[in-house]
Amino acid sequence: MRDVDARIGTTLAPDRRDVDYRAVFTALSAPKLVLSPDLVVLDANDAYLASRRRTRASIVGRHLADTDPQQRERAPESVARVVSALQRARRTGRYEIVEPHRLDVPGPDGTMRERYVLVTVMPVVAATMEVEALILRLEDVTGMLSPAHAGAGTDDVLAIRASLARMRRDVARERVAARRLQDSVLTAPPATPGLVLDVRYRPASTETRLGGDWYDVITLPDGRTVLVVGDVTGHDVDAAATMAHLRGVLRTVAYDSAGSPAQVLDRAERVAAGLGIDAFAAVGVVALDPPADDGSRRLVCARAGSLPPLLRRADRSAELFDAPPGALFGLRLPGPRPEAVTHLCPGGTLLMFTDGLVERRDESCCTSLERLRDDVAAMVDVPPEVLCDAVLGAGDGGGDDDVALVAARVLPAPGDIVAP
Repeated sequence: MRDVDARIGTTLAPDRRDVDYRAVFTALSAPKLVLSPDLVVLDANDAYLASRRRTRASIVGRHLADTDPQQRERAPESVARVVSALQRARRTGRYEIVEPHRLDVPGPDGTMRERYVLVTVMPVVAATMEVEALILRLEDVTGMLSPAHAGAGTDDVLAIRASLARMRRDVARERVAARRLQDSVLTAPPATPGLVLDVRYRPASTETRLGGDWYDVITLPDGRTVLVVGDVTGHDVDAAATMAHLRGVLRTVAYDSAGSPAQVLDRAERVAAGLGIDAFAAVGVVALDPPADDGSRRLVCARAGSLPPLLRRADRSAELFDAPPGALFGLRLPGPRPEAVTHLCPGGTLLMFTDGLVERRDESCCTSLERLRDDVAAMVDVPPEVLCDAVLGAGDGGGDDDVALVAARVLPAPGDIVAP
C-alpha cells in the first residue's frame, strides 16, 4: 500500500505529497480492499474490517478466496463472480462492475445476515501500463433492492435504484448478445476425409457464456486442413466481438492463401491492423497436409504466443510439440514468425488448446502442461470426442479462464489396420 501511495503522490499530486493517503483510504466510508495482481490482500480500510468483523492482521497477506472460507461455502457463485471480475480487471486494466449479488455478512450481534452487495473493481496501473494493484469496493444496496424501501422517496435512493435497474437491463442484453454471437461463431467443424475432428468451448463466465477464446477448422482447396485456437483477453461481449473479428480475418486469410501457418499469421496480423482491429491475442495455427502413401500427415505449426499443442502418437505415447513460440498476435514485430514440422501417423491425435485448460493459481504452467501430457498418455485409445471431454473434466474447478479445444485424429487409409 505504501508503494502505491507513494506513486499516487508523485504522479497525480506532486505539490501535495504531504497528504497521508493511507489515512484517507482508512477513513473512506465504503468497505474497500487493496489487492495485489495475484489477489493477495495488501490492505483493508476500517469500514471493511467493521463490516466483516475482522482484524487487519487476519486477512492481510492472504489470498482473497482464503480470507473467508465460510463465505465461499455459503455463496460460491457470488465469490466466483467477484474473483472473475478482479481477474478481468487485472488482465485488461479496465474498471469492472459486478451487479448486486447475495453475500452473508455478520450483523451487530454476530449472526449472519443475507445482504446484497454492489461490487466495483478499480485497477491501479503503473507507468509501464501493468496493473500493480486492484481496489475492491463493496457497497451494501440491500435496502435499495427491498420492496419495503421502494417508497423511501429520496433523490439519492431513486437515482441508485434507477441505476441498478439499468444495470440489470444492460447485463441481460449482454447475455442475449453473447449467446447469439456464440451460436454464430463457435460452429461445428466441417467433415474432413481421413480425419476425425472434435471441438470444445468452455466459458469462464456462466453469466455471458462467451469470452475471447475460439477454435476453428478450415478445409483448404489444396487438401490441407488448418486448425486454429486463439485467446483474446476478456470474458465479455467486447472480447467476444474482437474474437469474432480476428477469427474471421484468420479464416479468410488461411482459405485464400497457399502460405504456411507462420505466413498466415503474419498476413492476418497485417490485415487486422489495416482494418483497425486493435487487439492482442495468443493464437496457434496448425496445417495438416493430405495423407502420404503410408497414411501419415505432415504437420506444420506456428505459435503466436500460444501454448504448444499436444501429440498423442499411435503407440499411445504423448508429447508436447515444442514448436518455437513466436510473438503475440498484434505486436507486429519485424521478421517472419518461426514454425516447426513433424509427422502424425494413422492412429495419432493432435490436441490444441488455449491456456485456460492448464493455467492454475497453485502451480506453474510447466507443471500443468506435464500433468496434461501424463494424463493423455495414461488414457486408453479414445476418439477425439472422449479425449476432449476427459481433459476438460480433469481441469474442472481448477481454472478461471475460458477454454477452447480442437482435437484431430488421423485415420488409417481404407484397408489399413492400426495396431492396438
